[in-house]
Amino acid sequence: MEWATQRFQQLDPKKAQRIINAAVTEFAEKGYEAANTNEIAKTAGIAVGSLFQYFKTKENLFRYVIHLGAGIIETDIAAILEAEISAREKIRKMMFLTINACKEYPEYQQLYHEIAATGNRELILDIARELESYAASGLIKLIKQGQERGETRTDLPAEVLAFTVDSAMIIMQYSLSTPYFKGRARLYKVAPPEEFAEQMTEILWSTLEKR
Repeated sequence: MEWATQRFQQLDPKKAQRIINAAVTEFAEKGYEAANTNEIAKTAGIAVGSLFQYFKTKENLFRYVIHLGAGIIETDIAAILEAEISAREKIRKMMFLTINACKEYPEYQQLYHEIAATGNRELILDIARELESYAASGLIKLIKQGQERGETRTDLPAEVLAFTVDSAMIIMQYSLSTPYFKGRARLYKVAPPEEFAEQMTEILWSTLEKR
């Protein structure tokens, strides 16, 4: 990635991973503004001067870890989009992908929420546009594939239907990964995650299915 120097790219993988893990934890716990590069270096077991030989700025390090996490999810989304399965099954897999991401990458979820919560900073807005554009184009493609196959309704624009799916995924993500929305979900007696995903799939497909 362009935000890391060649020196970082040539590091021993274990050392590089220690730096990434330390950065993700610091940014997730404190947010971009309050995160301290001295603490990141200390946790990673390196000098702060070395950290800036690997990433020229704090912003570069932040962008690097954000896009690293996004890349993992984008690979999974691409596999779902290319799979020879029905539109309904693709929606279902997207729901379960959201659940698995919350389980396997909780700190990246915190980073995502940091981006969403700090929307008044140009850096955050810029990153949000980059990350959301991939998900948006992927979901629109999914809906259009379904429309072409006669599975998905065509009386509404694919973009509106894709936005509906995306909104449901975000609410599910928040309900599984943030204290406030976890409490909110309990008010509605939301089912355990896997059952919740099946229910959301059923609701969404009843809206998307061609009549």
